[in-house]
Amino acid sequence: MGTTPPSRAPMLVGTLGLAGLTGWAIATNGPLPLAVFLGTATVVGAVGASEVVAEVASWYYVLQSAMLGLFGVGLLLLGYGSPLVVGLTAGFVCSGLLFAVRYRRSRAATPPPEENA
Repeated sequence: MGTTPPSRAPMLVGTLGLAGLTGWAIATNGPLPLAVFLGTATVVGAVGASEVVAEVASWYYVLQSAMLGLFGVGLLLLGYGSPLVVGLTAGFVCSGLLFAVRYRRSRAATPPPEENA
């Protein structure tokens, strides 16, 4: 019995929102690190919203949020502390914690596979 993957609708909406923010950052000649951050988040979100990841790797959401949270912290340490970067970094860190708890609970609820001797 496998765990049911989370709904992809919020991931799709988030990915579309990040794509819009990426386009906005590029169109307004925002700082290059901000555009790269948003573009990376868009690509990672698109992979996370894909059906392949939802079916195969439920831990991907934890990895995705951790990676993007660390990227955002790096931008903050480099001095790109705009409200957008701070908000997205906080969102990625919080979602990473949420997905980690959900993943841990789903692993605890799934019995270990029986080994045939």
